[in-house]
Amino acid sequence: MNKSKMAKILIIAIFSISFSEEILSQEEYFQYEEAYIEIKSKSLKDDFFMVRYDFENDEIFIPIKGLFYFLEIYSINVDLNRKTLSYQIDDKKYKNDIKTGKSFVMDGDLYVNLQGVEENLDFGELNWSSQDLKLTFNPQFTLPFEIREKGKVERLRLNDKQENRKVDLVKAENKILSPGLLKLGYAMNDLADSEKQINLEYGTQFLYGDLYVNYNLEPDSKLKNANLTYNNVYQENDLIIGDFYLRTPNFLNINGSLRGMSFGEKNTYSSTSGNITTIKGEAQGADVIELYQNDVLLDYQRPTEKNFTFEVRDRSYGGDYSLKIYYTNGQIENRKVYTVGDAKILNKNQWSYNIQSGQEKDDDEKFQGVAELSFGATKNLTLGVGLLELESESKRKYKVLKNEIVYRVDFSSYPIMINLQNFYEYEKAENAYEIRLSQKIKNYNLTLNHFRYSDYLGYEENKKEYNSIGISRDFTNTRIGIGYQEEVKNKTLKKETGYYISLENRGFRNFSFFLDAEMNYIEDDKKRYTFNPGVSYGGISKFTTILQANIEGESKFETDYSLKLLGRRSRFRDTSIEYVLSSEFKYNEYDRERLYLDFTVYLDDLIYLELPMSRKGDGEYTAGLNIEKVFDMEDLKRDVQDRQVDNSWIFGKVYIDSNDNGIFDLEETVLPDVVLIVDGKKVTSDKNGNYFVNGLLPLESYKIQVDRKSIDPMLTQVIDKREVQTKASIGTKYDVGVQAVSMVTGNILPADGISSQELIRILSMTNIALEKDGELYQEIDPEFDGMFFFENVLPGEYKMKFIYLGSDNVTFSEDGLDVHIELQEEDEGEYFEGFDVVVNREVTTEQSEVESEDEDEEGYNLEDILNNF
Repeated sequence: MNKSKMAKILIIAIFSISFSEEILSQEEYFQYEEAYIEIKSKSLKDDFFMVRYDFENDEIFIPIKGLFYFLEIYSINVDLNRKTLSYQIDDKKYKNDIKTGKSFVMDGDLYVNLQGVEENLDFGELNWSSQDLKLTFNPQFTLPFEIREKGKVERLRLNDKQENRKVDLVKAENKILSPGLLKLGYAMNDLADSEKQINLEYGTQFLYGDLYVNYNLEPDSKLKNANLTYNNVYQENDLIIGDFYLRTPNFLNINGSLRGMSFGEKNTYSSTSGNITTIKGEAQGADVIELYQNDVLLDYQRPTEKNFTFEVRDRSYGGDYSLKIYYTNGQIENRKVYTVGDAKILNKNQWSYNIQSGQEKDDDEKFQGVAELSFGATKNLTLGVGLLELESESKRKYKVLKNEIVYRVDFSSYPIMINLQNFYEYEKAENAYEIRLSQKIKNYNLTLNHFRYSDYLGYEENKKEYNSIGISRDFTNTRIGIGYQEEVKNKTLKKETGYYISLENRGFRNFSFFLDAEMNYIEDDKKRYTFNPGVSYGGISKFTTILQANIEGESKFETDYSLKLLGRRSRFRDTSIEYVLSSEFKYNEYDRERLYLDFTVYLDDLIYLELPMSRKGDGEYTAGLNIEKVFDMEDLKRDVQDRQVDNSWIFGKVYIDSNDNGIFDLEETVLPDVVLIVDGKKVTSDKNGNYFVNGLLPLESYKIQVDRKSIDPMLTQVIDKREVQTKASIGTKYDVGVQAVSMVTGNILPADGISSQELIRILSMTNIALEKDGELYQEIDPEFDGMFFFENVLPGEYKMKFIYLGSDNVTFSEDGLDVHIELQEEDEGEYFEGFDVVVNREVTTEQSEVESEDEDEEGYNLEDILNNF
């Protein structure tokens, strides 16, 4: 037998085997049932993707064309006989052969099992769940929708930057004098006792500043607090004339409550003396203030005035302090606590100021003064100088020159912050300095401190020298810190040594556990141990509890326990009655036990009425009475519905802005019963379209949003960049405009010579943008056939632009279309159509040949694509 005859026989045998396998396969695969699965790739998702399912063997077969259409790759061409496929994304061409895995042809598509898809295509690992009928995968190449979305995100990002720069703040008018708010308060701590307290609070705008006055009429007539504040007079610095807190070094025992003048940033500060950290600040209208360290709740209080003070055991290696303030008007503020020794790096050429001077409120003869100035020499170096003239509680006077250097070593993985503060008492010719160093080493935080004081400067706190080192690490739900410190006493020169460990855990739901342990001793003396375990819980809505123990001693230990429970303010359903329940239990070796239970009811409608009822550990009951009423001195008939005289309000009308000028005109229609949302609060406009939002914090910017459910579906709020900025003790007028929405439609039509295949490929890489006043208003993708539509378009002038994101030279018949939306009826939207353009592109000879070959292959058409969706 010659070679040619053998070759013919071999070809016939192979053909016969293939033919027989194909016949068997067709008979077998036609038995597979249609099934609909959930398919997801990156951000693309289809809950009803059709596959063929072999239920007996739990095996699915994926339609290749359907899979690529799902990925929006419409350039796919499949040779059903050769089982090859080719496609193009942007300017890159791909070609694959289905060589492995099971496959079959059905309904004009090539079905391949998961193994074949995974091994022959660059789709990465396919994750299939037969229980959930869910398939997920991530192709190893960039998909068309990713290119489109990247372009959208970039334009939106640039647009957002422009919007942030162009935010129009609606502000209240500056006034020399406004009527303001006056609050009259009457209180009796115990109804069985005849002693009463009468108090007046007044807030207003005076000489273009915020004036606040708190005056006691009974039992003693005196001025408790008063200040005139000019906010952000220079950069973010405030000028305060009146009462304020003084910032002084920790090692000087200075009363920080002054009456005078202060210029600088407004913050809440803490100072540490020994093992006690004191945190002072102001929060006008606060109902509850919670103190946290590293997100662990340490303490809380219900302040009776705007000034508050916390004293807690110093946990040097447990993280930064922060406050969560719950205001009586329902707002919540998260506030960072700054320490006096905080190292603050300024931006290059940035200045920071702290100028304070005045007399102590409790001592007319003591005058205090601080003047500090800092400058950002570089982005990593800040220099500061200061002059301090102070008098301590024990009448010791200090005249100190201060120098400060803050330097940051900007290592990406190991940043270091170094802070040097030098204090020179120029009358005593004595010097003191404090050096602080903090470094982050991967997941560890290292702190080093070295302080040295002269005899005169260290006398108040009995310190000569102080050194400490601490290291901490944050895990997922746990923070661990250890440290060592030593302190040389100023008077005896004895050294006190201490070792510390701090542990915090938030691994249990709604629970926080903390433990501080320390051991310290003075030379030639016994060691003293202290343990502070505790747990706080906040799992139930508006309920907080803290259980803490203090165990300390030498050979014999003494233990104090405290349990505090607080149910934050809650409202009885469908009433104006609110209530608070709190209790505190303490136990120690001497008092044995002390229980305090407080149940307070608030009747806050036309008048604010508080009825505090308490039971102490000895069984004694007390019942009190607090009555408060706030009056708007401009309109005494208005129900203010707020307890704070420095709060603000926003008011105005809801109307149909028929002429698109953003201003309410008398001839325009007002809308009643419209719900507005402001910082979570909901208010409804009255029959005249008027709305009123009470109880807003001053110096905040608020966005006024219309609840779409409360207006006609064909109306929507005017889209603008305006926010309302409030001022203390006065209201800000802002009229809210709505307009009817319309639909704008058009088509992208192919030029002569562009096939349906080319058109779909171009459309998959095209975005259509609608701009107003040069800024992006809406952006959409065209449909498969080139049709597009913009919904919810407000009246006005627009520019429509067509953006192609591919690499081909694609042109549109119009660079942009002018869109003019004007309504015949102010409250009825319309349908605007006919915004059509023709798309074309220059085709090279090479591209023409490739596309000619593609047309000869079994390709696709529009109907084929639509049938796969």
